[in-house]
Amino acid sequence: MPNKSEINRELVRAFNVVLHYNDAIATNLVVEKGSYKDHIVISFDKNMNKEQCMNYLNKLKGSIVNVFYNGDEDTQYNFAKLSFDMNSFPFKCDKKFLEKDIKGKYKFSMPIDNKVVFNLKCLLANEFAANAKRALIKEYDEEYVVEHGGCEEIEVKDKKTYLYAIDFDLDDKKLQDHFKNSLLSEIGKHTKCPKESLEIKDNEIYIKSNIFDEIEFINSIVRNTSMVEYRIFEVSNSDDLPSVDRKFSLVDLFCKAGTLVNTIMRVPCSDAIRPKFVTKGEKSILIPGSNYGSDKLIILKREEADHLNKIFGMDVLNNMEDYIDDDARSDLKLTGEGIYAIDCADRDITYCVMNKVIESSVINKDHKLSIDPARVPAMKPQTLAPSEEKVGTDGPSADSGFGGSPKNSAIGKSHTGNSSKFLRPDYYGEGKGGGDASAKDSGFGHSSARSSARSSFNKPKTIFNQSSISQPDQSSSKKRTSTCCIL
Repeated sequence: MPNKSEINRELVRAFNVVLHYNDAIATNLVVEKGSYKDHIVISFDKNMNKEQCMNYLNKLKGSIVNVFYNGDEDTQYNFAKLSFDMNSFPFKCDKKFLEKDIKGKYKFSMPIDNKVVFNLKCLLANEFAANAKRALIKEYDEEYVVEHGGCEEIEVKDKKTYLYAIDFDLDDKKLQDHFKNSLLSEIGKHTKCPKESLEIKDNEIYIKSNIFDEIEFINSIVRNTSMVEYRIFEVSNSDDLPSVDRKFSLVDLFCKAGTLVNTIMRVPCSDAIRPKFVTKGEKSILIPGSNYGSDKLIILKREEADHLNKIFGMDVLNNMEDYIDDDARSDLKLTGEGIYAIDCADRDITYCVMNKVIESSVINKDHKLSIDPARVPAMKPQTLAPSEEKVGTDGPSADSGFGGSPKNSAIGKSHTGNSSKFLRPDYYGEGKGGGDASAKDSGFGHSSARSSARSSFNKPKTIFNQSSISQPDQSSSKKRTSTCCIL
C-alpha cells in the first residue's frame, strides 16, 4: 500500500502537468519531508526578492481560476469557491512560509494538510468536469443547452466526501445523462480508475473525493498528460508561445548538464517501435543536437547520452538509428555512431522527462522555469573528444532560446559520421516527411481556441465555465498546425 507521502507526491505532479497542459502558468511544485509533515515546496531563482516571489504566488491562484472559469475576477473566484477551499494553498499563500534556503534563494515551503490535499484533488476533478462539459457542448451546442434549462455548478458542502457538484434541469434528462457518461469516459481513460467515482442525487452529479486515493490512477493521469504535453514539440516555435518555454526548459537541462545541445530536431520513425496505444499518424522522435553557426547538426555521442540518462535515472535517450524512416535517415546522413533520441510517445519516458525538468527548475522573475545548475550534475570535460575538427560557432540557433552558451567546446565539433546537414526549421512541416503525423483528429484545441471557448460562456444564465481542453486520450495528441521540425 502506498503511503500518504507517495500519494501527495503524485498529486503534486498531477497539479504541475495539468497547469502546464492548460498553458496556465509554469510550476515547479515538489514534495519535501518536513519535521512532522510533508511540505509543498516552490523554489525561486536566486535573483528573486520576496515581493517578486509573492507576485508569482498571487499569479498562480489567478491562473488556476482562469483555466476553469470565465468572467471578471470576482465572478471567477465566486465560482471557484463552490468547490475549492479558498482558505488554503494554492489560493492562500501566507508570506510566513516564504523563506531563504542555505544558498540564499527563496522558497515557499508549506505543510501539506487535509485542506491542501483537497485542493490538489479538486483541481483534477475540475479538469475532468471541464472535459465532460466540452463534450456536452460539442454534442448539443450551447444554444440548445441554454434553451433546455442548462446546468450550473453548485456548492460542495460536504468537502470530506465530494470534490465537485453540478446541477441539471430535470426537464431534459438526456443532458445530465450525457454529462455523466462523458465524465465516466474521461475517468475511464486512465489505469486503475475507480468503479464508483460519481454519486447521483436526483438532478445533481457529484465527483467523490476518494476517486484520487489510488496512486496508480493519479500516476496514469500524470503519464498520459505528460505524453500529450511533449507531443507539442511537433510545432514550430512561432505557432505556440507556451511550447517555446517548455522546449527551452528541456534544451536548458541538456546544456546545464555539460552538453552544447541548443536545438531539438523532430524526425519521422518506423511504426515498429510505436506503443500499441499510439495512432498510426504519431510516429516521430526528438533528436537533441547543437548547431553553432554552421550548416551541420552535431548530435549526442554515446558518452553524452549515457551521462544524460544517468541524470534522468532511466534510458530516455536511446540509439534509434535503425527506427528512423529511410528518407529521413538519408537526409540526415547520420550513420556509424548511433542516433540518440527521445521517444515522446512512450509514457514512461515523458513522465520521467517532465518530472526531471520540473524538479530541476526554479521559478524566475518572468514566472517561467529555469534549470538550476546546482540540481543537474555536469558532464566531466575529459569524457569529451579532445581533438576533433571544429565547426563554426557563431552562436546558438535562433530556435534554441539560448544566448551566451559556451563555444568552441569539444561537443560543438564535428564527429566522424555523427553530423548532418542542418535541416531548415520547416523541413518536416505540413506536407513533408511525416505528413500523416498531423494531429488533426486528436480533439485537442490550440491554446487560443481554448481561451475563446472559455470566454464564450459569459451569459446571464450560467451554463458552466469551462476549459475547452480535452483530457489526454491514450491515442491522441494536441491539435497542431505542423508535424515535424527543428525546434
